[in-house]
Amino acid sequence: MKNLNFETILKDAEKFILTENNSYIQTYTEFIKYFDKIKDGDINEHNLVIASHFVYGWMPTIIHLNLEQKDKVLFLLNAVKSGHILTENEIGILKKSINNSLVGLSKLLHFINPRDYAIWDSRIFRYLTEKKSSYGIDSPKLYLDYLNGIKNIAENKDYGKLHDLISRNFEYDIYPTRAIEITMFETDRNRQS
Repeated sequence: MKNLNFETILKDAEKFILTENNSYIQTYTEFIKYFDKIKDGDINEHNLVIASHFVYGWMPTIIHLNLEQKDKVLFLLNAVKSGHILTENEIGILKKSINNSLVGLSKLLHFINPRDYAIWDSRIFRYLTEKKSSYGIDSPKLYLDYLNGIKNIAENKDYGKLHDLISRNFEYDIYPTRAIEITMFETDRNRQS
């Protein structure tokens, strides 16, 4: 992921253009609020079903939930809400139950805990790898590497400059995970159009 570094992200943040009338931007805070209202440890099957479906409203596919390991899935999602950083194996368990998709899972994780989890999709993958194919996008290890890269960028002594460039485009506060991710997302979208 050669483009997962502060200098590249800052350069793209300086050219950042937010797509207007974007339903992703309009619905984002509503999804965050949904999980903010749920107390730590209280994510239940109802919340999982509702949230999985609203996350898939952002995607061109239909969701198929696999609730065979429901108790383990709910335990892990509640741990994420409480600040737990998932292991590769735990991501695999969650991925299997959420359409077997790391992309869909990453969105769910982000809305549950936007401070520690960033959205991961084909635009982000293409931005980071410069690959035309999405082969490898479902790798839990690659997703964890991505999260570590974002954490490193956010810890850069000059990160505040990058954050200011992006956050001024929003009427609500955003975490570094979102500021960095949306910079990559919009940069790729603008390159592709």
